[in-house]
Amino acid sequence: MQSDAAKIADLLDRVLAIVATEPQDLSWQSRYAEHGEIVDDLTDHAARLRQGDSSRLSDLRYLFAPTGPLCEIAASSGWLVSYTELGNRFDQLAAPLDPFIH
Repeated sequence: MQSDAAKIADLLDRVLAIVATEPQDLSWQSRYAEHGEIVDDLTDHAARLRQGDSSRLSDLRYLFAPTGPLCEIAASSGWLVSYTELGNRFDQLAAPLDPFIH
């Protein structure tokens, strides 16, 4: 059975598949200056989770927050519906891993 962290890493792979297909409109957020930064950051998050490191979960929560960087990128780049589905799934998977939610 796959752990919640591994499921989040798989979810990040789905986001990466969207982000990597074409350049994203970064104009409505300030975290990423260029397209490669998004890919590198999400790749790093996924790799850490696969190694059992969930220490940057709060950073992922910020990325997936409503009006957070990924939401802004998705809205301005045309994949907001997919983002909403992925963001809701992220929230479900991350909740058991976050000690501040319980």
